[in-house]
Amino acid sequence: MNVLMIHGIGQEASTKDELLKKWTESLHAVQPGLLKSASFEMAYYGTTLADWTNNKTKVAVGMGTESTAVDIGDADELKFLRAVMEEFASDHGIDESEIEAAIGSAGDNVVPMDNLIARRLVGLLRLIEKISPAKGSLLLRVIRQGHTYLSSPGAAKAVDSIVRPLLRRSPQVLITHSLGTVIAFKLLRELEAEGASVQIPLFITMGSPLGLDAFKAKLGTPRRKPAFVDKWMNFYDPSDFVALGKPLNEKNFASYIDNDGTVDNKTINAHGIIGYLPHKGVFDALRRVL
Repeated sequence: MNVLMIHGIGQEASTKDELLKKWTESLHAVQPGLLKSASFEMAYYGTTLADWTNNKTKVAVGMGTESTAVDIGDADELKFLRAVMEEFASDHGIDESEIEAAIGSAGDNVVPMDNLIARRLVGLLRLIEKISPAKGSLLLRVIRQGHTYLSSPGAAKAVDSIVRPLLRRSPQVLITHSLGTVIAFKLLRELEAEGASVQIPLFITMGSPLGLDAFKAKLGTPRRKPAFVDKWMNFYDPSDFVALGKPLNEKNFASYIDNDGTVDNKTINAHGIIGYLPHKGVFDALRRVL
């Protein structure tokens, strides 16, 4: 059986081999020999997407010590980032008075007074930073790279040219994380539309932002389990800032996806891959098909 792993954001400092080693060791630590009869590979796009994202940056709007730059001249990017942050604020009971106070505390020298979208984004970021600097910084990095992938034809083409050929192997199990779940879904949908002859016995998504409104708006429709995917299993930690604790069910995304929200991801941001792979549901699902 072929196994394809598709990583998330922030992996530009790692090599393909390093990531493959980390993922396989995380699985084998709890289920020795799980992949011994499989042919496995990592679809590595880390440096490609990071370059596309960072090269478009013009003005830095930082968060804490792990400052992440935002192009305040790109209205579409600002709207995308703000939409995710607004969804986070709503889900966490942050009211308008708190947001206004945070905007005021930022001062007038952070972003121009007339850029209302950017000023609100800064206020939202500051509130999230108070809740958890590490998680807030992670969320911003994920959605920035997500926006670049979903909005820039050049970035999408560069990433897709790496991942799409690997998806054509069949039969194949897919193990995806974070933004990798978005890339996989988008490409599987395209393969289905073109009538590609592929077979996916198991599609695993972990820490996926697919259920967030901003991502759904960018992806558009249809949103459904591809016909050639036998089983789609989605895993999330309710404390994962990227998934916002949202299952990929009929209400949030699509039908016929099995969701497991019992993950206790012990990484610092509740999103790290090494906190997802050891979950019993993940390796049990893999064991059944491998």
